[in-house]
Amino acid sequence: MVAEKQGFLKDNFYLLLGTGVINVTGFLFHFFMGRKLGPEGYGTLATLMALVALLGIFSTTIQFSISKFVASFKAKNNVGELRFLYHAATKKINKYFVFLFLFSFVLNFFLSRFLSIPYWLLMLTSLIVLTIPSLAISRGFLQGLQRFKGYGENLGIEGLTKLLFGVFLVYLGWHVYGAIFAVLLSYLAALLYGGFKIRDYAHGETKIFETKEIYKYTLPMFFTVLFFTAFYSIDLILVKHFFNAVDAGNYAVVSLIGKVVFFASFSVVQVMFPKAVELSENKGAHKDLMWKSFGVITLITLPILAVYYFFGEFVVSILFGNTYLNVVGLIAPYGMFMAAVSFSKLLSLYMLSLKKFNFLYLFLLFFLLEIGGIWVYHGSLEEVIHVLNWLGLAFMVFMLLVVSGVKQK
Repeated sequence: MVAEKQGFLKDNFYLLLGTGVINVTGFLFHFFMGRKLGPEGYGTLATLMALVALLGIFSTTIQFSISKFVASFKAKNNVGELRFLYHAATKKINKYFVFLFLFSFVLNFFLSRFLSIPYWLLMLTSLIVLTIPSLAISRGFLQGLQRFKGYGENLGIEGLTKLLFGVFLVYLGWHVYGAIFAVLLSYLAALLYGGFKIRDYAHGETKIFETKEIYKYTLPMFFTVLFFTAFYSIDLILVKHFFNAVDAGNYAVVSLIGKVVFFASFSVVQVMFPKAVELSENKGAHKDLMWKSFGVITLITLPILAVYYFFGEFVVSILFGNTYLNVVGLIAPYGMFMAAVSFSKLLSLYMLSLKKFNFLYLFLLFFLLEIGGIWVYHGSLEEVIHVLNWLGLAFMVFMLLVVSGVKQK
């Protein structure tokens, strides 16, 4: 029991360190861009990053689906099946993403008009599609094998590459194009390092297994990731549509600061997931692990929310300057919304680790409520965040009720 607790804390430390690097560098990247590009340019960048987050639906779906089966094979010491999984996934998934990239040539014509963003800037962003499969597979293996030190290093490399190249290229005068190109380079760097860390599964004897189970599992995972990514991204796109460029830029700052709550705690979810899979396979205390993770997220989020509430003006002025001081009153409420999202994602992925999918119908309901709520109530930025808070709290309560019905064997 003591060894398990130490392993849980050590793995959380490694991944928290890695996510800390990628989050700190990510926020420095955005803080620099917010100051250098101004509200209008930064509003465009934030919208593009929201689209990247939507692309991340595919990346996270692949990663967690791969991670689930890697953890299962690891629990049974099936090395040959792990190698087969690596080769089969790499070959098949890359093919689909090439087609997705080709489709973006057409899709971006419509997005360019709807979002008032240059077509070729959208195409540059679309190149990220081609990096998703290999990066997600390597991270899924690192997560499922519980090699959290290597996973943390992988995240750190992505964050540092994005920050360094982003600052350099924007100073060269590339404006938003430079920022997006830096994001693309960071994905490529992380992809290469991830492939190196799991190179032992790229070679050797394989053992073929039936892959239908993976595809069946991928669909509920996809809907879960789709919902959460859209839940904290679609508001940026709708605000960009309904508000002027300056208001959209101000809201992007609020969203960025508020998302610290979510990304600071997400490493706990990533550690919990493969461990819950392994405990479930071995009839272990998986629900105890979930509640322990719930407690750790609480300890992470409460101090951040307190800082937003009591020292919001200081946070905004230090990070973005006095230009954005008019949004100080919005960051704590938005942070509360992201805290509810953090808890709900933990509970949802816990259910998926047990192959329980009876909660998925809630996703469509709450996503439609979010779109409808903002579509009707967008008289001000405060009104938009008020809608998000009520929906975030309601969804968290529903997920707690769902999880309370799970029995631990």
